[in-house]
Amino acid sequence: MISKHALCGCVTDVSPEQLRGLFHHPEVDLLEWRLDLFSMRFGLKETLAALAVLSSFPRHPVVATNRPKREGGIFEGTEDERLEILGKAVEAGAEWVDLEDWVEERRLRSFAGRNARLLLSHHDFSATPDRLALRRLAETMARKSPDAIKIVTYVRAPEDGIRILELIPFVRQELGMEILAFGMGPLGRWSRLVSPLLGSLWAYVQLPELSPAAEGQFTAAEMRSLLQRLAPEA
Repeated sequence: MISKHALCGCVTDVSPEQLRGLFHHPEVDLLEWRLDLFSMRFGLKETLAALAVLSSFPRHPVVATNRPKREGGIFEGTEDERLEILGKAVEAGAEWVDLEDWVEERRLRSFAGRNARLLLSHHDFSATPDRLALRRLAETMARKSPDAIKIVTYVRAPEDGIRILELIPFVRQELGMEILAFGMGPLGRWSRLVSPLLGSLWAYVQLPELSPAAEGQFTAAEMRSLLQRLAPEA
């Protein structure tokens, strides 16, 4: 069960020795493990060995992510190799797996029935579509029956941030599905804060002494402090 206003710390430039400590980090509720960053730095063999930490409990829930270059990540292998690593993470115990909405449905189905929950994600690195296009996108993603969807767009004007945040009540109330939605870029930073207040499943944050996973991320301490000020009873 994910708590209200949950914070998801992004595991980026971390060594194998640091991993175990991060999985108990007191400032966050769950972790996104960027396996593309890890495997680029340490190699596939070390990455597969490091997945053993997922079998240790107690620890925070983990979202396994392996972003290819086309999605702002750095994984350069084949699609089979990319998904195989994610499959190994699920087998090792990751509670969530993040897959892009363009992944073939047969490949999405290959993750069905496993213990991990599916987060289906969409990133638009150039702009924020209009309201109707965003809703149609959400509906298309929901029809693939993930456990939750994530839609993130680039914000070029304040009204872009409003449109992307409007997706949260729409998806939860009209589609009956959990969602993460917020804007990227300097003008979208505020939407990262408002997103959990509107019911986003969690908020991504930067862990202390690690690099941010994306431009505009708040640190875990910043986000927790701001949320407590804005919603002290939550």
